[in-house]
Amino acid sequence: MPYTHEDDSQRFLSLIAPHRPLLLGLARKLCRNSGTDPEDLVQDTLERALRHFDRLRDSSEPARRAWLCTTLQRRFVDHFRRHRTESVEAPHLKLVRAPVLVREPREWSPWEHVTEVELQDAISRLRQPLRAAFELHTTGLRYKVIAERLGTTSGTVGFWLHEARRELRAWLRPVTTARQPALAA
Repeated sequence: MPYTHEDDSQRFLSLIAPHRPLLLGLARKLCRNSGTDPEDLVQDTLERALRHFDRLRDSSEPARRAWLCTTLQRRFVDHFRRHRTESVEAPHLKLVRAPVLVREPREWSPWEHVTEVELQDAISRLRQPLRAAFELHTTGLRYKVIAERLGTTSGTVGFWLHEARRELRAWLRPVTTARQPALAA
C-alpha cells in the first residue's frame, strides 16, 4: 500500500472512518438476499478509497460521502454480476476436448475453373436485356436500382437475372465438363 506513513494513515482514518457506519448500513441493505457479505463489500470500498486517497483527501465531506456510497454500489453490482454469471454459466461449462481434425483434400467445383476470359465471353453472348441487367447486378446494384436504370420493374429484373444465369450455365457447362477428367487426375 502506498500510504505507510503514520500521518497518512491517521488522516485516512479521520476522513473515512466516520463514513463506515453509513457504508455498512448501505451494504447490509444491498446485500440482504444476494449472498454477498456486507463486511466484504465495505472492505472493498475502503480499499478503493485508500487507492484514491489523493483525490479524496482534498475533496469536501459531502463529495467524499458521495464517492464512497457510489463506489460501494458499483462494487455491489460487480459482485452481483459475477455471482450471477458464475451460478448460471458454471453448470453448463464443460471441459472441451476438440478432436484432431484431419483435413480432407478440397474438392473443387467445376465452376471454380472457369477463367475470367471464358466468363466474359459467355456474358457478351447474352441477349441485350439479360446482359445489361447482369452487368449492372455484378457491380453490386440492387434490383430496384437496376429496374430504375433499365426502365422496368424489380420483378422483371429478377426474371432477367434468372434467365442470364441459366444461359451462362448452359454456355459454360461444356467448358467445365471438358476439364473434369483433367481435374480428377
